Amino acid sequence: MRVFITGGATGIGNSLGQLFVKAGGQVGVCGFQSPSEIGDLPKGFSYYVADVTDELALKNAIDKFSQDFGGVDIVIANAGLNMPKTAIPDTQKGKQLTQVNVLGVIHTFSAALPHFLNQKHGHFVGVSSLSGLNGLPGMSYYGASKAFVSTFCEGLAVDLKEQGINVTCVHPGFIATTFVSKNTHPMPFLMNQEVAAETIYKAIINRKTHLYFPTIPAWFMGLLRRIPRSLYFVIMRRDLLKLRH
Repeated sequence: MRVFITGGATGIGNSLGQLFVKAGGQVGVCGFQSPSEIGDLPKGFSYYVADVTDELALKNAIDKFSQDFGGVDIVIANAGLNMPKTAIPDTQKGKQLTQVNVLGVIHTFSAALPHFLNQKHGHFVGVSSLSGLNGLPGMSYYGASKAFVSTFCEGLAVDLKEQGINVTCVHPGFIATTFVSKNTHPMPFLMNQEVAAETIYKAIINRKTHLYFPTIPAWFMGLLRRIPRSLYFVIMRRDLLKLRH
């Protein structure tokens, strides 16, 4: 397997990449930092400098990875930004987050698609979030960006199956990474990074179209999505679940 992971130098993308290497795969990861800033990567990793908001740079990185290893089988749009909860949305940080979480996924898919079509096979993976299922307090920008990823991947899964291209959308809850280390709000059912990576890895290998985890938060967020919005707003505005900052 030849696997390219955006934002895979650290965090859950790194742990996921190591599982593919363990299974005999070649892994390419990218980031905006220079190789010296990244430092040593696990054995079997190749590093490419590319900011996911730079469409051409990301295309060049995936093209180079494909050239280096004779193709690319799986591309995982894992790079993302988080932002602290605020009572009033921070527009500037929200714009930056949207560029990474939305445009970054679009650019990743755009760079991977020509390779998949040429090979007549491929697997695109988008990393969304359980936060994308509902409009949560203090998380308007983040939740909206992840809702885009979910809908985008679902549409791709419909469109591309006949082209031999599989699409998986991953919806994790809270994972114990540096990504959420600055969060000051409660993070129920916080999952170990390695356990989360194994869960995602199995979903990709089994070519699932979607994955929602951990089970209890996924069930609860799904329930919130299904209740009448009038009731939902009462619950959230009165902070009955203690979710506001």
